[in-house]
This record gives sequence, C-alpha cells and structure tokens, in this order.
Amino acid sequence: MRTGVTLIDITRAADQLLAEGERPTVDGVRKVLGTGSPATVNNLLKEYYQALPTRLNLPAAIATAAAELYQKIRETAQGEVAEQQENFQRDLAADREKLSADRSAFESDKASLQQQLAALTSDKQGLQEQLSALQAKVVGLERSLSEQTERAAAAQSRALSATEERERATAKHAAEVAHLREQAEGNERHLLARIEDQKTQTKRIATEREKEAAAAQSRISALETSVSESSKLLAATRGELATAQRDLTRERELRTEVEAALSHAQERFTKEQQAWTAERERLKNEVMLEQSAIKHLRQERDDAMREAARQEGKAMALLGQLDEVRGELIAQRNSQDRVAKAP
Repeated sequence: MRTGVTLIDITRAADQLLAEGERPTVDGVRKVLGTGSPATVNNLLKEYYQALPTRLNLPAAIATAAAELYQKIRETAQGEVAEQQENFQRDLAADREKLSADRSAFESDKASLQQQLAALTSDKQGLQEQLSALQAKVVGLERSLSEQTERAAAAQSRALSATEERERATAKHAAEVAHLREQAEGNERHLLARIEDQKTQTKRIATEREKEAAAAQSRISALETSVSESSKLLAATRGELATAQRDLTRERELRTEVEAALSHAQERFTKEQQAWTAERERLKNEVMLEQSAIKHLRQERDDAMREAARQEGKAMALLGQLDEVRGELIAQRNSQDRVAKAP
C-alpha cells in the first residue's frame, strides 16, 4: 500500500466516477488513482459511502425520494440480473442434461463399436488360423506330391534299367548264338570226320545251349515281369499324383475363397471403422458447439452484470445531480433570506 492514499483521494476519485455516470468500486477507484491496495481502498470507500448522506445534506423529502429512487433502480437492476442469471442457470442446466444425454449415447455407440471391432478381430484371427492350417496342409500335400514324383521317377528309372538289362541279355544271347554258328560253320569240315565221335559232345553242347536258352528265356520272363510290375507301379504312382494334384487344386481354390472372405471382412471392418470415426467427429463438433453456446451465455451474463453496474452508477450520478439541486435550493433560500432581511 502506498502511504499517500487518503480518504480525500478516495473521495475525489469516487466523485469523478459519479460524475462520469459510473458506480465507484474498488477497481474503478484504483484505476483513477493509479495506486492503492484493494484492502485500503475498500476500507476508505466504505467511509466514503458512510459520509455521503452527510455531504448531500438534502431535505428529508428529497433525501427520501432520492433513496427510494436509488433503491428502486438498484432493485430493478438486481431483479434483471437475477432473472438473467436464473434464465442462464436454467439454460445451462438444460444444456448440461442434453450434453450428458449425448455423452451417454456416444459412450453407448462407442461400446457397441468396440464390441463389433472385437468380434471382427476375432473373426479375422479365426480366418487367419484357418488360412495358416490350409497353407500348412498345402505344404504337406506339395511335399507328398514331391515324394511321390520322386518315387515315380525312381520306379521309371528301375523299369528303364530292367528294359536295358533285358536288351543287353538278348543281345548277348544273340551274339553267343552267332558266335556258335560261326564256330559250327568253321569247324563243320573238320567235324565231318569226327561226327560220330562228336555226336555225344554235340548233344551235350546242345543240351547245355538249350539249358542256357531256357535260363535266358527265364531271365527275360523275369525281366518282363519286373517291367510289368514297374509299369503298374508307375501307373499307380501317376494315379496318386493326379489325385494329389486334384487335392492341391481344391486346396488352392479353398484358400482363394478364404482369402476373398478375409478381404471382404477387412473391407467391412474398414468401412465400419470409418463410420465410427465420422460419428465420433460429429459428436465432438456438437460438444464444441454446446461449449460455444455456454460461453456465449456466460458472456451475456457478464454483459448483464456490467449493465447493472452501469445502471447503479447512473443512480449515483442522479444522487450527484440531486446534490447540485440541493445546492441550488440552498443558494435560492439564502438569496431569499437576504432579500427578506434587506430594509
């Protein structure tokens, strides 16, 4: 507090405010003076108001009329302010109820959307698990197909080897027969003389050749049987391969359907999420509009309070005018007294 602020300073500042049509307040007086603590100015301003009726020194009727006028103006201003505050409180309560209802609806919609999101997430996870299982099955089928292909290739290779072996045996037998024929033709002249002696040997050789031929024929039959079995195994393997290929095709088609369903579910989830986001933005905008309306109502309340203060200041100004009228009446009374006392 500045020690220079006195009741005289407060009186001068308050009179200035009354002359300007404003009600003397702590802030108004401090603004005029440019100094003074709120507590000191408030105490001195109370003394100013207490001394104000004495300073006016009005006749009882005028003082009563002025007091009644001031009280009426003050009550009217207070009534208007109270009515505006009541309307404001009522509108504010209605806005709060509406905002609460909107918030409840928003929370309900939010919970519903979250449940839908959880369900879609669960469905997506299930589809992904099914897709993983199908992919694992496809991998197993492809591995089985590869193994069957390898077995078929091995069987075909064995069959080819058996065929080559039979051809080699046949060629060897034919070569041996040709060689024997050559030997027989070369030795025919030498054997004519020894035909009788060689009949036994010839029969023995013929028997051995027949045995060798029978053995070769048996071996050829065994090779043919092996080739036939290999062909049957190859045909069965090819059948299994065709079956595996059909199963693989079905699995691929099923995987394609699952991927399409998963894509559709993801699109539906994306659309619902966008709708939920748009609804949330709309509710957010409505809340902002409600807050703006509340702010506007508060501004109107503040304007009404300022208007009431201004009306009160005008009332004080009227009291100042009454003070001037009192001065004029006193001057006229003194003038009349001087005229009456004149000889």
